[in-house]
Amino acid sequence: MTSLTAPAVGRPRRAGTAVLVAAVTLVLAWLTAVLLWRGGWSEPARDDALLLPPLLFTTVTFAYLTSCRRHRGPVAFEVRDGAFIAPPADRLSAAAAVAALAGSTVGAGMLLYHWGENMPGSAIAGWCAIIALMVAAFLRRLYMRARGAGRILLRPEGLLITYAYGTREVPWEAVSAGPPRTGIMAPKLRIGRPDLVRATGLARRGAVKASLPTADAWVLREFLADAINHYLTDPAARQNIGTAEGYEHLRRALCG
Repeated sequence: MTSLTAPAVGRPRRAGTAVLVAAVTLVLAWLTAVLLWRGGWSEPARDDALLLPPLLFTTVTFAYLTSCRRHRGPVAFEVRDGAFIAPPADRLSAAAAVAALAGSTVGAGMLLYHWGENMPGSAIAGWCAIIALMVAAFLRRLYMRARGAGRILLRPEGLLITYAYGTREVPWEAVSAGPPRTGIMAPKLRIGRPDLVRATGLARRGAVKASLPTADAWVLREFLADAINHYLTDPAARQNIGTAEGYEHLRRALCG
């Protein structure tokens, strides 16, 4: 059984924002340099400028993404606004966005490297399609970050789950079975009363299961699952959700 006695890890505010700003600034500076000055460079210098910075940027970016993925969320909720909140994993969302940006940078470098070498139109179209897909993935990640995808709120009346393209409000009375503590896939709530669940955006209505986006939330999966199951088995404790006293009671119940 995974220990829940580890100390809570604080989540820095605006985590990942500096990384995003720095990455976008570097990419724009690189594009400006190669577009304005590459005509006056020697061929070896031109090749190095087009290929080496994107490859170095990609290597560093994916090392950063791997590091972020290795950090599991804390054994903690934020307590505010009358709820226990598992906030979005800010650093991870920023790292995923920068990884997509790195992919588009490599594609742009390769396209510029081969530009003017009698590239067939199909090859140009292919590279442009790859770049467009990577830019779309980058913009999608920025959108997810802006809307707080991965945020999970536990409230006295139930859960509010934020996905990439919608939300789902699940009253406690609608849940027939809580989420498993472990597993490869995202944990899911089993819904016994779909008619009580409210959904917005592209979140499916009438679903018999509601997934918990723990991969995008800054909380330990086991802690979240145990907290939800605790309130499913102890309805009287729900009235204190979102209070300091209720949080202390929850931690004593789960962590001893």
